[in-house]
Amino acid sequence: MTAKYLSELRHQGAVAEIAKVKFPYPGPEGADLDTIVNVPKPKMAVGEEGGKDLYPDIVVVRRPGQWLQIMADVETADSVNDETAVNDWLPKAKVGEFFVYVPAGMVPEAKKLIKKHNIPVSGIRTWRFRPVWGLDVTEA
Repeated sequence: MTAKYLSELRHQGAVAEIAKVKFPYPGPEGADLDTIVNVPKPKMAVGEEGGKDLYPDIVVVRRPGQWLQIMADVETADSVNDETAVNDWLPKAKVGEFFVYVPAGMVPEAKKLIKKHNIPVSGIRTWRFRPVWGLDVTEA
């Protein structure tokens, strides 16, 4: 197995777990909400930029219909960079309420990129897997 493949598996696991823990819709507190996960296969675009569809890792919509409520991208250590900030975060943040999840310890780098590229994110959250307790997500 290659390092890239292992990184993709870790990303998929983090996205699935964050969607389940932080966006548990539909559910008792959001019966009219629905969470769509675009990883590993894209299911719902939220718009387009330069002819390219925008697929956030996690999308929350209000039903009936598909009224966009929240979007989130989950990053890994190797994806918190200028290219991701400009090509992924900025276009999505212009569409609606957008959160960025970065690995624990990467908040300063994410904040620097957001400021540098003037990206209007709704928030930065950190994530990490803890062997006994599972996923740990905190507000940055």
